[in-house]
Amino acid sequence: MANIVELRGMSDDKLEEMLENAREEVFNLRFRNASSQLDDYSRLKAVRREIAQLETALRMRQIAEEAASAQPEIAAVLADTEWQVTTRFSYEDSAWQVEFADVDGNDLASAMVDLNKKQPKSRKARSQRVQPRLVTSYEIAG
Repeated sequence: MANIVELRGMSDDKLEEMLENAREEVFNLRFRNASSQLDDYSRLKAVRREIAQLETALRMRQIAEEAASAQPEIAAVLADTEWQVTTRFSYEDSAWQVEFADVDGNDLASAMVDLNKKQPKSRKARSQRVQPRLVTSYEIAG
């Protein structure tokens, strides 16, 4: 299994393929366990952990894309066009770099999204609905 650095560098298609293979392997291991043919029980735990890491990597990308597209200025640019998104993790900035482009490949906007912001834990802070600003910087092309 790849470590988190390698997972963040992979494409969504590759991550989804790995996730599908890991889920299939868990199914086969559980089937072998039920029929008392499984020798290495620790493999079940390892594969479940791989699945959790893959799902986490995919979910972090999805959250970064949603946060960037919800930024009002970026949302205004994306409103009338068809667009595609590219997300990668920048270790220098410790944030996700989200880039939006139209179907022709022209850049529309880019944003830096920091998902490590502290979330409100107390009841009082949650009731005030003060959410941290995840988008640290953005740039509109053109």
